[in-house]
Amino acid sequence: MTKNLENIKEQVKIINTEELDSETSISLIKEIKKELTKLAENLKKKERGIEGKLGKEIIKTFKTQFTREDIFKRFPNYSKEEIIKTLRRLLREKNIERTGWSLYSTQMGGSEPIIRLSDEMESIRVLLNDNGINFLITGLDILQEYVNLIPKRVLHLIYVVKGSGEYARDIIQKKKNLICYLNPSKKEVKSLFAAIESDIIVIREVGESSIEYHKEGVAIIEKAIVDLYFETTRKRIPFEASEMAYILKNTLPRVKIDYKRLLRAATRRNIQSEFMRILNTVDIHIRSEKIEDAVSDKADKIIRLLR
Repeated sequence: MTKNLENIKEQVKIINTEELDSETSISLIKEIKKELTKLAENLKKKERGIEGKLGKEIIKTFKTQFTREDIFKRFPNYSKEEIIKTLRRLLREKNIERTGWSLYSTQMGGSEPIIRLSDEMESIRVLLNDNGINFLITGLDILQEYVNLIPKRVLHLIYVVKGSGEYARDIIQKKKNLICYLNPSKKEVKSLFAAIESDIIVIREVGESSIEYHKEGVAIIEKAIVDLYFETTRKRIPFEASEMAYILKNTLPRVKIDYKRLLRAATRRNIQSEFMRILNTVDIHIRSEKIEDAVSDKADKIIRLLR
């Protein structure tokens, strides 16, 4: 390849320094183009070889989550450009998948989240939607496929925008004849759950910015995980920590989760550091200098159950 390049340089010198007739010049230019084409093909072939070799090394080295920075550090003999091209090739050939911003995984077996509302909750979703209420059904209704023990009574959790709570409660109670409570305290929820044998609907009023990460009023899985965890660890609802840990084990490492989105939802609750610890516990490592070393005792019980 070096010999071909030197030959091209010499031919270019001839064109630049000597007076050649047009026929000789055209012939020489054609020869240069031919050499350049051959050189480009050889470079592409070498590039593909590098990408193939590096791609195999990446898949062999990283068994779970990794970032570009992880690869830069692990393979310093490769240029950043070569690494980025290799990552694009691995994504294109579906040998790895992108799980977040600059975050990748070699584990391709993660299943799509299973979210099925019960007929009753689906009818409530339609009712609230038809009445123009900005709402979000979240928590256990979204995660029921991932529990260990199905509870005899379900505490349904619905978030609505501040100011629309009474309207939402009255509509549900009138149209569906269901027990529905607005913004109950921790003590009230516990008392209600002890005294009432049927399912309970809890409506909480939240800021408009908190009605996020949903599809037509049904929380996506990342949002539901964060909400149920928050309600459980802050004892706002009577839900067992062991069941919460079981849900985390069944979803975080096994279901297709957007971990960056999960952490953004956790940030809204000011519990991002807790979820960083939880992710690390289930061998999902996401680089974040700001909160990597943060500690919170709220997550301790859940983390012990995850180990």
